[in-house]
Amino acid sequence: MGSFFRKDLLVFWRDRKEILLALFLPIIIILVLNTAYSGLFNSDSESVNIDVALVQEDNEALGLERFADAVNGLEMSSIEKETLLEQAAQITPVRLIDDFFSNPELKKWINIKELKEEEATELVETGELDAIIKIPEGFTYEVLSHLMLDEQSEVALTIQAEEQSTEVSVLRDVTQNFIDTINLQFALGGASDAEAKELELPQGGTEVVEGVETFSMTQYFTIGMSTLFALFISQTIAIKTVTEKRERVFNRILLTNSNPIHYLTGKMLATFCLTWLQLVIIFTSMQFILDVFTEKPLVFWIGLLAVITAFALTVAGLSALFTILTLYLHDSNAVSGLTSLIVMMFGFLGGSFFPIQGFPELLRKIGEWTPNGLVQTTLIKLIQFNDLQDLMIPIIFLIGMFIVCLTIGIAFFPKRGRI
Repeated sequence: MGSFFRKDLLVFWRDRKEILLALFLPIIIILVLNTAYSGLFNSDSESVNIDVALVQEDNEALGLERFADAVNGLEMSSIEKETLLEQAAQITPVRLIDDFFSNPELKKWINIKELKEEEATELVETGELDAIIKIPEGFTYEVLSHLMLDEQSEVALTIQAEEQSTEVSVLRDVTQNFIDTINLQFALGGASDAEAKELELPQGGTEVVEGVETFSMTQYFTIGMSTLFALFISQTIAIKTVTEKRERVFNRILLTNSNPIHYLTGKMLATFCLTWLQLVIIFTSMQFILDVFTEKPLVFWIGLLAVITAFALTVAGLSALFTILTLYLHDSNAVSGLTSLIVMMFGFLGGSFFPIQGFPELLRKIGEWTPNGLVQTTLIKLIQFNDLQDLMIPIIFLIGMFIVCLTIGIAFFPKRGRI
């Protein structure tokens, strides 16, 4: 087996093009993807800048007077009426809107000016403003009546824009979230009969779960591309068998009375070593170039090496299956096409091209148990939690894949006279 192992390593070493592609192409692709998408996924990148005009057509004082008249006409105790009026005075809708858009965090990316409708419309048409938020006449009375008296509202806060854009969509979502939050707090307060208190307006920002680290796109690109190109190692080693068939190398091996299983085992061992070295070199290079895994503890690097080793075993098992296909199929183009299709299918389902979290539920479940998909989800958990216990089941499954591939390869290995 040692002779066959050295033979496969030498065959691969002589193909300088394959070595360069296996080592440098994934590094180049990771760098390009990281540069291209750094602005899109970097949380510190410049925020969306939205210029908005606030058109105020409602008379807040008149709305409160109308609401007071409506409350006084209800059949309830004077204490209840006084409580409602006190709540209304504290949470007038126009004041809530002003407070919301005056929030320092929101003002960093939403620039709001209070203007007349004619001037605001002109600025939107010339492109100086993105949209208009219009507070219509009777807004205060209608909103208070809807929230506190459960009456049907006939007016609403409106957003006007010249054309649909990302800025307008963001503004609409932010405003809708504000309205939904207010409605929810009033609904909860009414259901629990809680005492009136100041409303908590929705706040912007990033929520961080204690003890869980974030997973960056640079880390995703590194894991996704490295595992994809590792799968191509199994194809490359197996396709070398085409040349050996053409040169009658395998037949000469049989004539020397060598155990043909050693031939298959040598290819798997060569694939394992090449894959392991490729992954280690890529991860090490990315760490020095991009500092992918910043300030990670020793337990993380131990877990990473364990996952890489188990994955390299699985790739070695795939090389056994691909070698069997190569020995049985006589058309080299068919071998190359079929093995490429299998690798690309793993790449697609396993999330090497884009995160599997965006897949439909069924495809996501399938993708999580492909070799590269399992490595990706496992390393994400390792990055977030730094817990080696989470690696046990994935590593056992990867080793199980290797055993299954090895068993199939040995079972279907061609006998004498079948090649």
